[in-house]
Amino acid sequence: MSGILWGYIVYRSLPYFENYFSQIITLRIWDIHIETMDVFHTIIFLYAIILIPFYHHTHTPSKALIVFEYVRDIFKKRIFSLEAAQKTALLAWMVKLFFAPLMIVWFTDHFITVINNLYLSSIDISLLSTDFLLFFNKHLFWVCFTLILSFDVFFFTLGYLIESPRLKNTIKSVEPTILGWAVVLACYPPFNTYTTSLIGWYSRDFPMFSDPSLHIVLNGMILLLMGIYASASISLGWKASNLTNRGIITSGAYSIVRHPAYITKNLAWWIGGLPLLIGNIQTEQWKHFCIVLFSLLAWSGIYYLRAITEERHLSKDPEYRQYKAHVRYKFIPGIW
Repeated sequence: MSGILWGYIVYRSLPYFENYFSQIITLRIWDIHIETMDVFHTIIFLYAIILIPFYHHTHTPSKALIVFEYVRDIFKKRIFSLEAAQKTALLAWMVKLFFAPLMIVWFTDHFITVINNLYLSSIDISLLSTDFLLFFNKHLFWVCFTLILSFDVFFFTLGYLIESPRLKNTIKSVEPTILGWAVVLACYPPFNTYTTSLIGWYSRDFPMFSDPSLHIVLNGMILLLMGIYASASISLGWKASNLTNRGIITSGAYSIVRHPAYITKNLAWWIGGLPLLIGNIQTEQWKHFCIVLFSLLAWSGIYYLRAITEERHLSKDPEYRQYKAHVRYKFIPGIW
């Protein structure tokens, strides 16, 4: 609870995140307006109710309690050195502090957007038989896409909010290197703003292609890739979390390659960038072609570094070394 509360206080004090906490999301089917801040207040209230008896009956000290005791020792005993458990707790608390508020906002937005998209598609359901392309563009793609994102963010939200030995998702270790943290944070706000300003962003969630059949096929491939991406999060379940080792997952997409989420997300981004790449070739705008190509390669490079630093961290766990021996390929079965 303290991690969520502190995350809320810190984010509320940063101008960049004001828009996250002042959003008003409309549930169109009933014309209900939901304020993001109310969602946070509700979650903090529920935490206060649920976690007090939870901590009373559990014999394992929470990460927040370990951090609190460490800070207390700094002020009372002038002890600054970190024990292994304290370092893990401090880093884990920082992970939750950063990611939990973001995930709560994103899940709230995605979930309501799914309901809105379903409602709007039901109004235009006749287009399904009379003009499938228009129905696909207006509704079908977005219903599927936002539903996929909702599943992905839902499991990561749970992972950041809940840690329990009974759920077998206790944080065993946290990424210890600056590089490992840097390549992850570069993909999330507010840091992704600076990443985008440096290397650009030219992909589209829903790219437009002039040929209707090609348009449906390629965007269908994006949905398939993103579906695999979300299935990886579902396989992680309660263990879904960045920068942490909560136990090794060997099921689902992880039984085929070691980084299914990274490769599928990046392939979807490359499809999303195809219209610009093709258009620049057709118009012989080679400078802009190189800019778009560099941007896509740079984003893929960041995720490659995420995979490398993640494996370096997880390989300290004998269970992960066994997993690597069993699942030999990082991204593409039989190739890489």
